[in-house]
Amino acid sequence: MSQLDLSGVLCETERAFTLPPACYVDEDILAFEQERLFAGGWVSAGRTRDLAQSGDYLAFSVADTPLIAVRGEDGGLRVLANTCRHRGMQLVEPGRGECRQFVCPFHGWCYKLDGRLFAAPRMDGAAGFESADFGLVRVRSEERAGFLFVNVDGKGPPLDDWLGDFETVHEPWRLGSLVTASQREFTVECNWKLFIEVFNEYYHLRKVHPHTLSALYATPDPVDKTDGAFVSQFGEHARRGSVGVLEEAGSGLEALPGLSGRLADGTRYTWAYPGLTFAASRDAVWVLEAVPVTVSRTAVRLTLLFDKASLSAPDFRQILERYENRMAIGMDEDIVVLEAQQLGLHSRLARPGRVCPELEPSIHVFHRWYAGQLIGAGLAAG
Repeated sequence: MSQLDLSGVLCETERAFTLPPACYVDEDILAFEQERLFAGGWVSAGRTRDLAQSGDYLAFSVADTPLIAVRGEDGGLRVLANTCRHRGMQLVEPGRGECRQFVCPFHGWCYKLDGRLFAAPRMDGAAGFESADFGLVRVRSEERAGFLFVNVDGKGPPLDDWLGDFETVHEPWRLGSLVTASQREFTVECNWKLFIEVFNEYYHLRKVHPHTLSALYATPDPVDKTDGAFVSQFGEHARRGSVGVLEEAGSGLEALPGLSGRLADGTRYTWAYPGLTFAASRDAVWVLEAVPVTVSRTAVRLTLLFDKASLSAPDFRQILERYENRMAIGMDEDIVVLEAQQLGLHSRLARPGRVCPELEPSIHVFHRWYAGQLIGAGLAAG
């Protein structure tokens, strides 16, 4: 791979070019992203409230590294390598579960919920073998705003330095108090950056969502000036009430506690680098966590968050179905375009384009941050 020229990306938004197509199709760049951004950065691993009881766990992967987030007997939440210390067997399959201990399905080594090895059958004859030396590898993790963040290589900056004023910007939505009402996982045949980019820009709404989402949103505010590895932009709705459903009647849910004024009739779109993005709206928060599977395939977890009062509404299940339907329709419309965009970027004739300053400023903010990562690694020139 030749060194990329990112000088056009580093311009002010009004003059900026988009990232070179190689950033979305080159295997060497994906390898860099996995090592520098996903293993070396702080990645969201879901909501801590979803692992509420002792033994609740979530098995997932970051940068091709199988992990387990588990609530221990002491109430602590830990992230452990999903790899037996005997001969590397994966302990549990990806997904959610509940257990009292982790038992390797290969040779029966047993681990407590805090990762300590407490049983290793027939190992008495191994000279100098000590169970205390073979606990599961623990991965650096911390909670902020109800999200569990992990740093796989253990070399990332302090989480508060990475997030900057993330919690302050989102304080009105009280993210830490919200609870999961719905979740699904799926894959999309496009690069992970493309998937998150389309969620954070308004430019495509009229063309891609002409009969569904385009009428819901007014022209957004300028991008917020923030401190940290994230970009955020607020926009008012084009109608009063929820944009979580497509019907003109709205959802019937009250605004989230803490929201008032224009915040109670708008949505804040945020992208916390590398793979967490969400829409903090008037009555719900729509969370998407994306991780690369290949350079052209992305695994996505979609989570809908509400406050407890909304969940107790007598007709909440019917309302939730409308929210899920709205998101499914919008996502299906996006995916058709994203998968075609990925094919277009693979063309040897693809070239960088120009940013729409009014409707794609948050994408440019990410591109500048991302360009800085490439330049810092010596893969590009500014």
